[in-house]
Amino acid sequence: MAYAPTLTADLDANPAPRVEVQFPTLDPSCQTINIERTQEGRTYQVRGGISKFAVGGAAVLDAEAGFGLPLTYRAEMFDSSGVSLGYTDSATVTLAVTDTWIHQPLSPALAVKARVFVATSNSVQRVTPGQFVIPEGASVGMWIGGQRQGIQGLQFQFRVDPSDADTFQNMFGSYSSDYPGVVCVRTPPPVRLPRTLFLSPSQSGPVETAQANFQYITYVMGGNESRPPSNAIIIPLLRREDLDAAYATRGAKNAVYPSRLAQDTDYSKAGLAG
Repeated sequence: MAYAPTLTADLDANPAPRVEVQFPTLDPSCQTINIERTQEGRTYQVRGGISKFAVGGAAVLDAEAGFGLPLTYRAEMFDSSGVSLGYTDSATVTLAVTDTWIHQPLSPALAVKARVFVATSNSVQRVTPGQFVIPEGASVGMWIGGQRQGIQGLQFQFRVDPSDADTFQNMFGSYSSDYPGVVCVRTPPPVRLPRTLFLSPSQSGPVETAQANFQYITYVMGGNESRPPSNAIIIPLLRREDLDAAYATRGAKNAVYPSRLAQDTDYSKAGLAG
């Protein structure tokens, strides 16, 4: 089957490195798609790409793609009755990023670049719950337990520029906003963490310390690896209000874009509505 996506690696900080995933053509009967990414042998649903309307093509920005490794994308297509039409072909790209980035999954605009301290790698612990028992009369014991779990008790230590400190704190909500207590942490090799790590901080939250006359802000954030918020939920970087703010009338807007897909991927207009 054809219809492989077109992938573009965006390495800039607007607001963070990401992959543009476009499906310019799809099966003529396709109504919606589910987009997925495979990395490190693990398959993720791409945020904002679940049950996505796809008549005339579809696109999504993947702000959770890992750094420094192959990223393979494809989509499952569905007709108007929700019946699967099969998968598209896949395509692969790499985000050649050597920095660490942290963002709020539901609002990718809340993103900061961080410098991770070496001590972080000293506290990585993955637990396998269970116990070692020796049955009566046995000469050796046996392990009775469950599946290995994600990282627990991580002491994530890093620093950010002072200008990014408020953005980082706002990832956990503010007086006027509310977000789940999970952030997406993307580290480059050779940091011994998953390239895409969803981290739920401990109840005490990140501990902030100013250093060297506020030249940088350091954090120690204890927490556990977590499931991400629902991948169907996102505050998109490019909104309908942004496009409306860019053009005086709908006619003027329609005259600029040859297709809906071209309109939906004009990311230069992101944030114009404030």
